[in-house]
Amino acid sequence: MITKDRLQHMLAVARKAQALAEKIRPGDKEYAQDMFLLGLLHDLGYEFTNDPMQHATIGANILKRARYKYWKAVAQHGDEKATLSDELLILNKADMGTGPKGETLTVQKRLADIKKRYGEHSPAYQKAKALIQKITSASGK
Repeated sequence: MITKDRLQHMLAVARKAQALAEKIRPGDKEYAQDMFLLGLLHDLGYEFTNDPMQHATIGANILKRARYKYWKAVAQHGDEKATLSDELLILNKADMGTGPKGETLTVQKRLADIKKRYGEHSPAYQKAKALIQKITSASGK
């Protein structure tokens, strides 16, 4: 279920994604709007599962059926092994810079939060750690 906190997170990710898109493609309002919507929809799957490891797949499948243009980015967000398109990089950077209640966090604080909530040896923490390393090295993109 999407909680009030999750909704705040999704909205904050949407706003960050829009801002990142405006930097990558200055003057392209449609792309910035598309990235806002991507950020807003990225955690849609939480409405239909309590398993954090399944939310991206479930949300992407719903968006794919709706013929949403960026459903693959939703499917791959948080996946440290996925090839980073501009859209996936924007989404992951926005997501990793946003706390569970929508607060802005450094990637180090976001990682510490994930560690605290899920544990150091959890798949969620290990994936987030690898993802942060990947998006940090791709920052020049």
